[in-house]
Amino acid sequence: MLDEFQQTETPFVVFEEDLELARNLRNRSYDVVFGKLDEEPEVLSGVENARAVVANADDHANAICILIARERGFSGPIYALAGDPLYRPPMLQVGATEVFTPSHVLAAALAARASTRISPPADGMHLLGSQVGLAEFRVRAGSPLAGKRLGDLQLRVRYGVTVIGQWVCGAFNTANGPDTCIEAGAILVIVGAQANLEKVERLALPIRRSGPIVLAGYGEVGRKFVEMLNDAGEMVIVIDRDVAPGIDIAGNVLEHRTMERARMREASAVVLALSNDSEGVFATAVVRDYAPQVPLIVRANRAQNIPRLYQAGADFALSVGQVAGQILAYHLRGEQAVAVEHRLKFIRVVAGLLAGGHPWRDQVRERTGAVVVAVERGDRVLVEFDDAFMVRPDDTLFVCGTPDSLERYLREFEATLADSQY
Repeated sequence: MLDEFQQTETPFVVFEEDLELARNLRNRSYDVVFGKLDEEPEVLSGVENARAVVANADDHANAICILIARERGFSGPIYALAGDPLYRPPMLQVGATEVFTPSHVLAAALAARASTRISPPADGMHLLGSQVGLAEFRVRAGSPLAGKRLGDLQLRVRYGVTVIGQWVCGAFNTANGPDTCIEAGAILVIVGAQANLEKVERLALPIRRSGPIVLAGYGEVGRKFVEMLNDAGEMVIVIDRDVAPGIDIAGNVLEHRTMERARMREASAVVLALSNDSEGVFATAVVRDYAPQVPLIVRANRAQNIPRLYQAGADFALSVGQVAGQILAYHLRGEQAVAVEHRLKFIRVVAGLLAGGHPWRDQVRERTGAVVVAVERGDRVLVEFDDAFMVRPDDTLFVCGTPDSLERYLREFEATLADSQY
């Protein structure tokens, strides 16, 4: 959060009770006030002129900070970060405006990425029925797809499928046209007829979304993660070093025997919620080597280690610091709310200005970022279109994209949603 404040030239001052840390922050050119609140409450003199206060110490120190800030006449917003959700009501009682538990938000983000029951791959898939499916494929380094442009691969013509985008280092990149390059190690999101999707298995490794979810690490984040998945009806296999209630396998996640007992290669996802980032980076490399096809989701303590996790083989990585920073940036500066997953959506629309055109050859993707994946004509749903195919005014189109790209599609082609959208 402070890095973002510096980049946007937002003024701030840090109050710190740890002398060594205060010196380190001052050496980084931060404005720092040092003192002991319980002994010297006057060190918060001037807080009444602040725009906002963030309490980011331990829970007990946060409560003292909130009380003294209010005693000194500060009437603005106070945002507190709680390690234990049980302390949220007391902090609100002593004067906090909002109290957040970043570890629980992080657990929710990891759960959404691991479980399709909590967060399906795309909204509105029910509109397609059984004719069209969405699948994910991992592009191995030796795959014929790796490093190739979509325009050269001609996947629509050869296989009747459409690449919606690819996950690379936790970011979803929409395929914007023939110049889009498919990266080795990426997870492709592809739409097409079920039979056509099976043809792509010769080119890339399909990602199975059935089977248990394996969790390594049963701390605060891990426990909340399991609670959310159990509520969603998912089967979770929990690994931790120590024998304790809630742990299924006591062992070292770095050992093949432990991974075999956890059926890691059969998992629909593996989540590493380890308390030590160094161990997390090494465990990421070990698990990726042992189960190269399984989606691997990793929690980090420090945001600086996120690039190392991706280099080690993580598909998705997020830190408590990132979550807390995004929450606070949203409330302090009105930025976008916490976004941990790129959402895809299917909509069903009338033909609009695409009538008389071709679903795949009228620059739809290039102009909007969305793609037409199927055409409903009478009681048939068509998913493959030869060169002579022409959209009729009474056709209904199935379009896939992000919320922003779908809005552009509706504007660009003057289309409206079809009647039976739900």
